[in-house]
Amino acid sequence: MMRQISGQHLVIETAEDTFATTPWAKALAADPALSAVYGEFYAQLNSPMFKSLPYFLKKRGFKSPSDVNDCNWQYWKGTSNNLFADLSTNPAMANDFHAAMQCHSKYNLTPWPEVYPTSTVVSALKPDRALVVDIGGSKGHDLEKFRLCHPDIPDGSLILQDLPDVVKDVQVDPAISVQAYDFFTPQPVKGARIYFMHNVLHDWPDDSAITILKNVASAMEKGYSKLLIHESLISRVNPLARVTVSDITMMACLAAKERTEIEWGEVIRNSGLRIVRIWRPPQSVESVIEVELD
Repeated sequence: MMRQISGQHLVIETAEDTFATTPWAKALAADPALSAVYGEFYAQLNSPMFKSLPYFLKKRGFKSPSDVNDCNWQYWKGTSNNLFADLSTNPAMANDFHAAMQCHSKYNLTPWPEVYPTSTVVSALKPDRALVVDIGGSKGHDLEKFRLCHPDIPDGSLILQDLPDVVKDVQVDPAISVQAYDFFTPQPVKGARIYFMHNVLHDWPDDSAITILKNVASAMEKGYSKLLIHESLISRVNPLARVTVSDITMMACLAAKERTEIEWGEVIRNSGLRIVRIWRPPQSVESVIEVELD
C-alpha cells in the first residue's frame, strides 16, 4: 500500500520502507472535508456516474448532451431530477458536494485575488454600493480569500449568494452578508462594483449560461460594474488533462462543459456583455475572465 501511494506522490520514500508525508498527505489526515470528499462524494457520485457514461452515449448515438434534465445523470440514477434537484433532497450528498467545492478551492487553485488586481476595484468603490457579489458562492470560501487580502473593508460590503439550503447555516465574517438567491431569477443587488462567479457557468449548457449571465448584466452599471468569471479555459492545442477531465465530468453529470476562449466569447457576447481581458496565472488551471456591459 505504501509503495502505491508513494508512486502517486502522496508520500515520499526517503529510504527503503521509510516514508515521509507531503503537505497533501497531511491535509488528507487533518481536514475532515477531504475525507468526506474522497470517502463519500467520489464513491457515491463520480464512480457510478462514469461507469454509466459509455452506455448512455452509445444509446444517444455518441452525441454530446445539451439538456440538464435529460442526460447521463438521469440515465444512471433512474430519476427525472437533475443533479442539483437531487442534492436539494439529499442533505448528506449536498454537504459532500459543497465540501468538494471548498477543497477544490482550498488546495488546488491560485486564489483569485492573486490573479486579478482586486486593489483597483476597492479603490474605485462608490459609497453605499456592494463591493463584491459572489453569485453561487457556496459557503463563502472565495469571499474569504478576498477579505483576507483586504481586511479593512466595511462590514457587509461583500455579499454571498446561493440557494437557501446552501447558505442557511453558513458562518461568515461580518464583512460578508448572506443572501438566499437563485441565479435563474433577476439579480437583486444593483450596481455592485464586482459580480463574481467561480465554477458556476461550467455547470450549465450554453442556453442556461446565457440566462444566468443576462440576469447579471441587467443589474450592472455601465462603465462601473464588472463581472469576473473564474473558470477553466480549454486550450485549443495540448489542453491540460485536468481541464479535459473536468470537461467530461461536466458532460457526465450536467450535460455541460468546460469552454474554449472562443466558446466563452460567444456565450458572453450573446448575453449583452464583452470580454475586457482574460487574466491567466502561469501554470494555473483556471483564469479570471474580466467582463463589462457591451
